[in-house]
Amino acid sequence: MTHAINKRGWIELPARGTSMYPFIKKGDICRFVSTQAANLKKGDVILFHTPHGNLVAHRFCRLVTRNEQLHYLCKGDTNLAHDEAIAQEQLIGKMTWIRRNGRIIHVSSLPSYVWGQIVLAFPMISQLLRGYLNRRESTQA
Repeated sequence: MTHAINKRGWIELPARGTSMYPFIKKGDICRFVSTQAANLKKGDVILFHTPHGNLVAHRFCRLVTRNEQLHYLCKGDTNLAHDEAIAQEQLIGKMTWIRRNGRIIHVSSLPSYVWGQIVLAFPMISQLLRGYLNRRESTQA
């Protein structure tokens, strides 16, 4: 994955799961670009790989220090807890846009930026969204 993004400068991946709902929905195509860790800003959606090799795209919340090294603390918008802190080597890229139903949604747009800031500032929104998704999934089962 890192090789592909470094070769082209970007990669497009289909979204799965509900951890970033409603900002990212299942089936959306997400474009990520190669980025330097120094260019990340609080609220950016970053693509990284877990220690088990899974790809995850979650919102960057803040830097933390682990073993005297900087790590990135991220969280899905509907997740109730942060992910395990990730090292710089796990970072693959940062999201630039989402394609949904033939429309491009730029993450740098004002509505996208505002949504990211609101979700970070008010953790209760994650609880409300998670509750909604749990109810929706239980009625569809």
